[in-house]
Amino acid sequence: MSEPATDQAATWRRSEAVVPRGVSSGHRVGWKQVFVRTHGAYVWDQEGRQYVDYLNAWGPIVLGHSDRRVNEAVFDAVNNCDLTGVGPQAGEAELAERICAVMPSADKVAFCTSGTDATMHAVHVARAATGRLKVLKFHGSYHGWNDHVAVGSSRKDLSETSALNTPNGGGLHPAVVADVVVVEWNDAAGLRAAFDEYGDQLAAAFTEGYVHSFGCVPAAPGFLELLRELCTKNGVVMVMDEVKTGFRAALGGYQSICGVTPDLTAFGKAVANGYSLAGLAGIDALMGHLGAYSKTEATIDGTYNASPYALAAGNKTMEIMESDDVFGTLYARGEQMRTGIAAAIAETGAPATVTGIGSEWCVYFRPELPTNFREAMQSDAEMYGRYHASLLAQGVLEPAFPTGDRRLNAATTEADVATTIECVRVALRAAVS
Repeated sequence: MSEPATDQAATWRRSEAVVPRGVSSGHRVGWKQVFVRTHGAYVWDQEGRQYVDYLNAWGPIVLGHSDRRVNEAVFDAVNNCDLTGVGPQAGEAELAERICAVMPSADKVAFCTSGTDATMHAVHVARAATGRLKVLKFHGSYHGWNDHVAVGSSRKDLSETSALNTPNGGGLHPAVVADVVVVEWNDAAGLRAAFDEYGDQLAAAFTEGYVHSFGCVPAAPGFLELLRELCTKNGVVMVMDEVKTGFRAALGGYQSICGVTPDLTAFGKAVANGYSLAGLAGIDALMGHLGAYSKTEATIDGTYNASPYALAAGNKTMEIMESDDVFGTLYARGEQMRTGIAAAIAETGAPATVTGIGSEWCVYFRPELPTNFREAMQSDAEMYGRYHASLLAQGVLEPAFPTGDRRLNAATTEADVATTIECVRVALRAAVS
């Protein structure tokens, strides 16, 4: 069933009149589409066009859009007991128990509403536990919009010689930015040097286990292990940002794949198949620093933290992941996609590369796969623009910028992937024309 044709430009104009730039999240700018219906692997715009979705809201949609099983669990929760603001909320202990059972770093779990919340609380816990101020992170990795980590992943002012700890946007406090130490991803010598200089001042070191902030860039062999060793040696809290990889790369997160266990883990997105749920998991010694209104504890407080509806979505999503072969499907479809795209690249002779893990992949318009942020940003933006426009015209929805990672969901079929690969062949030819 298609939606009745409507003027999408008019919808954008209406929204721009009352919402800054027309949207409440920056990555939604630049599109002409307004999506009004979703189901499974597909989305429909206001003018009735259908797209196979490989954006999936940047990761939350892992089972499929509008999954009836998850939605019914949410409806049941809302109709039984909604938000009370007192004591453990319905489903809170159940979901925490599920996560503690599968995530190596999780002795305890505290829930919040977004990845930005989770990383903010991670900084607070690390500072409360260590009495230190500085935070280390890697160049290009995005950990949310709180001042403590919104540094070093700006694209607009990136150059071969630009400073690593450039603020990500306006309004960040300069003193907070100055306390962020930024190291190039996969630079072992730079990482050692940073710990030599700041090791006794660092409260936390943030890392993605597998970088998705600028596409799909894994750690070099031994790099995560080196970070773990340096953190342990210097008494620094190792924080793994699994907002994108948690409950998508594996049920227990990427840490369960790589075998490197952080002290704290920030998670979100796929845990509740699109409902607003995130959290912080970690070892007892650190999670015990979470409290309220104390000079020695890190406060965690939020009216909508652990809402019964989001918890119901999280519990049902994890139940389905545990009972169905969700990860078998995600990995099989992802491998089918990457293999097909690699063949299309070889066939067309396009100067491109493809890589990824599980359900995620990225196409770079450069001769070799990148190992860090600056290399990833050398992907040819003009070629990617033509590639993206061709895919969109063929009904394939992907990120609009060259280093955006794309992912499929468990409702994506073999036929969807096969059709997409044919579209990729067309788009690659358009890219090099």
